[in-house]
Amino acid sequence: MRSLKNIFRTEVDTSIEINNRKHTDKFILMGSCFSDEMFKYFSKFCFDILKPYGTIFNPITLSKNLEKAILNIKFQEKDLLKTDDFYLSWNHSGKYYNRYEKLLLKIINEEQQKINKFIEEKADLMVTFGTATIYELSNNNTIVANCHKESQNLFVKRRLDVAEIVESWRSILNKIDNNIIFTVSPVRHVRDGLINNNLNKSTLLIAINQLKQEFSNAHYFPSYELLMDELRDYRFYASDWIHPSFEATSFIWNKLSHQLFTADTLLIMEEINKIRNELNHQSKFGMTKQHMLFLEKTLKKILKIKVHTRQYDWSKEISNLKSQLNK
Repeated sequence: MRSLKNIFRTEVDTSIEINNRKHTDKFILMGSCFSDEMFKYFSKFCFDILKPYGTIFNPITLSKNLEKAILNIKFQEKDLLKTDDFYLSWNHSGKYYNRYEKLLLKIINEEQQKINKFIEEKADLMVTFGTATIYELSNNNTIVANCHKESQNLFVKRRLDVAEIVESWRSILNKIDNNIIFTVSPVRHVRDGLINNNLNKSTLLIAINQLKQEFSNAHYFPSYELLMDELRDYRFYASDWIHPSFEATSFIWNKLSHQLFTADTLLIMEEINKIRNELNHQSKFGMTKQHMLFLEKTLKKILKIKVHTRQYDWSKEISNLKSQLNK
């Protein structure tokens, strides 16, 4: 009689061709709010990483920004929006703002230089597409990253077609040989209804699949499928029933990290996680001898792990431990 496996879910194939990354490698994350969640994990585990542009949902703005970085083309005054109080960028999220035009341009162009350097150093790019819906300025057909709460009369709203997305990213992949890991955000865009959300996600998936077929350095990681198909339960969502919960993002991160990193790197990450937990530990009885020994052991662990994470600055954690020990 055949035995039944106790697997009570549909398992998604998460294998990708990139599977040997270490702490000596560099990463650029960009895209929707889901990329912000993945950035937290890359940061926690001390990888050398950039997260430019803020939250951007559409794939065209991402490709145009990246192309400027690759070609060393600076953002200019025409790329900015002037409000009553400050300047914003049509190509960035709302977290990029300044009272002074030249200072904002300096900030975003310096970031472009960092991206260019990371690309020259063969950083891997992880790009998360959120939606195929875009907003274009009606006066010049420029696709914007964010409407910045300006009047909707200024914009034309439409859905990208597959060819537009493929063409924009084909231009990028023809210019660099860095590996690009594409993923589609599992966050549903329900404002326009679930049917439109599904049409948008389908457009993104088909475009990525075409790019994968054309370029050996284009890859796909199934973040969207992991939440939609493998987890497939509202208990894996936050209280808004749209964004993934901590458990869901942690699950996806574990799937990604076990595909992306070497076994030795995963062991280093386990040690980093232990150190993070120890740094968060609060002594119930204050600064006892036992707690001082605990802090000294944690400090030794940090000094040891520094050898494997040279790109991460542990000075804040070390300073905090030493200040506690010297009280």
